[in-house]
Amino acid sequence: MLRATDASVPQWADTPTIPRTRPQHDVFLGIDVGSTTVKLVAVDPAGRVLFHRYVRANGQPRETLLRASGLFEETLPGASTLGVGLTGSGGEPVAHIVGGVHANELVTQCRAVGARHREARTVIEIGGQDSKFLSVRWDEARGQMTLLDFAMNTLCAAGTGSFLDQQAGRLGIEIDGEFARLALASRSPARIAGRCTVFAKSDMIHWQQQGVPLEDILAGLCLALARNFRSVIGKGKSFTPPVLFQGGVARNAAVVRAFEEVLDLEPGGLVVPEHPDLMPAIGAALLAMDEAREGREHPFRGFGALEASLRDGADGERSLAPLAPRPTTVAVGSREPRPAGATATSVCLGIDVGSISTNVVLLDEDDQVVARRYLPTAGDPIEAVRRGLSEVGEETDTRVRVVGVGVTGSGRHLTGHYVGADVVRNEITAQARAAVAAVPGADTVIEIGGQDSKYIRLCGGVVVDFAMNNACAAGTGSFLEEQADRLGISVERDFARRALAAPAPACLGERCTVFMESDLVHHQQRGASLENLTAGLAYSIARNYLNRVVAGRPIGERVLFQGGVAHNAAVVSAFEGLLGRRLTVPPHHDVTGAIGAAILAREARAARPGEPTRFRGFDVADRPHATRSFVCRACPNLCEVQKVTVSADRPLFFGARCERFERKEPGGARQGRRETIPDLFAERRALLYGDYEAPGPRSPRRRRIGIPRVLTFHDLFPFWRAFFRHLDMDVVLSDETNPHIVRRTAHAATSETCFPVKLVSGHVLDLLEKDVDDVFLPAVLDREDPAPGQPHSHYCPLIPAAGYMVGARLEIERRGARILAFPLSLAERRTRPHELRVVARRLGVSLRKVLAAAARGDEAQRAFSEALRTRGEQVLRELTEDGPPAVVVVGRPYNTCDPGVCQDLPGKLRKLGALPIPVDLLAGGRVDLGSAHPDMYWRSGQEILGTARIAAAEPRLHCIYLTSFHCGPDSFLLTYFRRVMNGKPFLELELDDHTAEAGIVTRCEAFLDSLTSAREARR
Repeated sequence: MLRATDASVPQWADTPTIPRTRPQHDVFLGIDVGSTTVKLVAVDPAGRVLFHRYVRANGQPRETLLRASGLFEETLPGASTLGVGLTGSGGEPVAHIVGGVHANELVTQCRAVGARHREARTVIEIGGQDSKFLSVRWDEARGQMTLLDFAMNTLCAAGTGSFLDQQAGRLGIEIDGEFARLALASRSPARIAGRCTVFAKSDMIHWQQQGVPLEDILAGLCLALARNFRSVIGKGKSFTPPVLFQGGVARNAAVVRAFEEVLDLEPGGLVVPEHPDLMPAIGAALLAMDEAREGREHPFRGFGALEASLRDGADGERSLAPLAPRPTTVAVGSREPRPAGATATSVCLGIDVGSISTNVVLLDEDDQVVARRYLPTAGDPIEAVRRGLSEVGEETDTRVRVVGVGVTGSGRHLTGHYVGADVVRNEITAQARAAVAAVPGADTVIEIGGQDSKYIRLCGGVVVDFAMNNACAAGTGSFLEEQADRLGISVERDFARRALAAPAPACLGERCTVFMESDLVHHQQRGASLENLTAGLAYSIARNYLNRVVAGRPIGERVLFQGGVAHNAAVVSAFEGLLGRRLTVPPHHDVTGAIGAAILAREARAARPGEPTRFRGFDVADRPHATRSFVCRACPNLCEVQKVTVSADRPLFFGARCERFERKEPGGARQGRRETIPDLFAERRALLYGDYEAPGPRSPRRRRIGIPRVLTFHDLFPFWRAFFRHLDMDVVLSDETNPHIVRRTAHAATSETCFPVKLVSGHVLDLLEKDVDDVFLPAVLDREDPAPGQPHSHYCPLIPAAGYMVGARLEIERRGARILAFPLSLAERRTRPHELRVVARRLGVSLRKVLAAAARGDEAQRAFSEALRTRGEQVLRELTEDGPPAVVVVGRPYNTCDPGVCQDLPGKLRKLGALPIPVDLLAGGRVDLGSAHPDMYWRSGQEILGTARIAAAEPRLHCIYLTSFHCGPDSFLLTYFRRVMNGKPFLELELDDHTAEAGIVTRCEAFLDSLTSAREARR
């Protein structure tokens, strides 16, 4: 909970300080040209601030600085400038123009802190796109602040001011006042990931769609930012008090309180300086003063030189071909809604509840739009739906009769219950159905909405392949709007006009959202025009989509462009230029999801003639609703559950991983089939654990070995279970991955690795509370059974390194246990006695006994592998064309078989009516990869590519490839996997420690829908 604080958080204003002293002033200027703001300060020779200005640059940092300088000259007329210091990401190019002394932000920060807060030992600085950690100490002998250590964010702007600005703008709240007020009122902050900007945004949207109060989401965002800074920027460093918090984000009292909680400081324990957002500028001015006192001259050429540079244009940068509106771009049909007739017209209601917008459509029997609304979701999906229903109900009055309701979008399940839906379907299916209705021969759909991008491949009106952006929102409508806001222009009115007039579009790349934003800032600092920046963004949207979403899949000849971004003529032009073909933009391109949902509802009603609709009526908008969140403590998962109550109806619950609170969902494509589908992952788990039982109370004669349930545990536990049993020792396991362990991981992990490797820290901390003698972290280098023809079978190098990294960081022996880490090659039997000698010595047993224990482990491991293969062969024999879709969950066992890592993906698939199959049941590691991959040295690569060979040749098998953010081997294995699949569609899911499940379920539903459609088409 974020509590209101009595900490003295000063109030700021953008108005300058007007001195009341003599009219003639000698001043030193400090200029900080940041990524999003420009700061200008004037200090007198005593270091007092006489003038300050903090203004948002809106994509025009040099023009903004000129305006600020004009106000400075008006406020202090006749002031004599004795020196100028510049800093910030855009300070150096400006220094080349106007002169003065330029210094790195770390230097200026230290100078300002030394002048204002000599007591500080730690500095947290968070600005528009930069975050910094400084460990400092005042050096009395030298009379200056010494920088002992520091850390900065790299290219990623996660957890910085620009992200807070974006979310506040998207939610329609004021960042400078209302944001903090609401967040401080929260009683149950939502759990939001802070590792990545777009993952955090996905979490926020997930909670919004489940009805979590806005104040809880905002408080969760503040805590996520603080946790992200501590784990990603701090990386295990000590935050020694007094801690100084500065930068523009320090103006937010809710973030101040979040840092106090995350750093375990007392209320008021975080020191916020008088001018937290001006400290680098103040430091720059003081450095200019130091240079002047020491006789080093840095001539200041005046702001007139800056004005001249603006007239001359930007520095030479690589540019792209100009955009042009293309006459080949067409739209089919009319955008004007068809008026309802004099008598009641039968219509179907379609609702698409998205992350950014909520769309409501009434469709008549000829698929013509009778009424429509496109509304901002604004963080409250139920309120947006309520408003949309109310407005279309008033518009059509009694002239329509709703005979069916379909709902889609990320908020479909909550909305479906609220309005009484007959059909609840995923966005892929809805978008595809709308496309076929608009252009029956369409073969490709490009859909770009507020938060999601979709590629859909159609054949005969059936979805045969699709892809969505994984978690990243780069190249979506929200990114476009956020960047337009940064540039101070309207995305609806100004963007396309400016972009189409650009003579030399800036080359901004097509990478992650925050990387593109960094490129945008770079070009701004170089003086690029708004026209060239907007045109560059249009190109970035198209190139990002083609490279990241389509990713080499075929694009046909009849291409539809749907979604809100299709309204932007500049983006349409960029797509057509890159593809070399025309696009068809439907007239209601921004509400095609709702149209598709309405059509699906009508088709469902036709299949059940005479059955009344579940629609609650347009007046449902007048029924009161309430939401409350709580943590279910029935198991270690600690699910954050949302309870939604509509009038006197039975409450609805969302967010639980199990079925504890579930009720049957209306209109779902698959219901009641989970119980009849074998749980192969549970069977694999039973084989993995065998007859293991947790030991009872400690026996003084038995050694307790703690094994974390991470990494190789998920495939090698049979070996170690038998090994330690033969040595007559107790094995204690850490708890299964749960939110508590994840939180501890975030605080303890010091390196940016994939999530499963980070989890080692959290699991080891859990073991240290279980009274173990040793924490067992063997550095297993490889396996004993490479695929046929392969010389090696290595694990990812981070797996054997993980134990040493954690051992160095957590000081395990100081906590009362010993770390048992040693290198082990399971492939090289000749070196095994030497490697196990370390174990024998550490455990105090003979090498002969340890080698005998290893032989028992080999037997147990072989039995486990053979049991998996036998069961896999049986499963393949029993597959039928009419049975549930068989989906192989491809990946490493520590990803696919840890429910806390994969968010119980197998359970979700069974709930959706599919048969999930563990990858090692197929024995893909026994497939001869031949000359195509003569030295696939990764063990995981051999199994993954072997599985692809098996699945590509077996029509009854389909694949979901599960990977983790930051996975190095998968960065190229996915490309090989796609080639081996030879055009057979598969679903790729990238998971991490973020908790949003809506996107996972959507992608799985869409994938299974496409398999069902293809099956029906073959019949």
